Amino acid sequence: MMERLPEGKAIGQMQAPIQWIFSHTSRFLGAVRITMQDGEGFLLVRGGEPLAAYFEHPLKSLAGPPALKFFSGQPVVDFSLRKYELEEMRQALALSMEVQALMQPDCYSPAADRSEESGGTVEVNEETPCDVLLKEEPGPLDAVLQHPGVTAVACFADGLCISSAGDIDADYTVAFAEDLIRWSLNLQSAAPGCGGFMQMTLFYRGGNVIIAPYGDEHLCIFTTPEVQFGQIRRMIREIQDGA
Repeated sequence: MMERLPEGKAIGQMQAPIQWIFSHTSRFLGAVRITMQDGEGFLLVRGGEPLAAYFEHPLKSLAGPPALKFFSGQPVVDFSLRKYELEEMRQALALSMEVQALMQPDCYSPAADRSEESGGTVEVNEETPCDVLLKEEPGPLDAVLQHPGVTAVACFADGLCISSAGDIDADYTVAFAEDLIRWSLNLQSAAPGCGGFMQMTLFYRGGNVIIAPYGDEHLCIFTTPEVQFGQIRRMIREIQDGA
């Protein structure tokens, strides 16, 4: 079963409680591949919401809510995050439907079951169950990328690039940004009266880098040199308020 899942793009491995995964994947689309107790399984996650859960063990297998309940009952789990493109997520959801691993299977009937007869003809809604699950408005990172002067943006937490938009080297960006945040925190410890980390901007010949808190995560935004910083700051405040 596990070998049939799309590979996706590996963006990090770690050990944490299941609830950490949901609280830190609010901008993530993909699979959480879990290894534990001589077995393995997965969660399909979109925006911090589990869409499917499955666990395989030599002595048992669990699918859907029982699998999620089993994962949630563990103090910590070893997992890797695999970021999916939409087509990869469709394949993974279709596979989950086969093994009854969807969290809410009754909500998604086949497209043919949603046909409507009208005027002697049958109109079929071609939207598949997977499309229903994946339907959502463009995320806040997409909106950031549309802003004039912004070339790329990444959302990261604890060494993992949760999501990104634009042409960006996610691993390098996260390592670079977290080094800067640690440097900033060291400065704060030397001057405790300066308050918490609010925002950092680096200026260089080819453009600018802005790092700012974003809920439990951080944003790293790359811009062209001539970007209007007043507009960028206002945009960051708006998406922080919505985090």
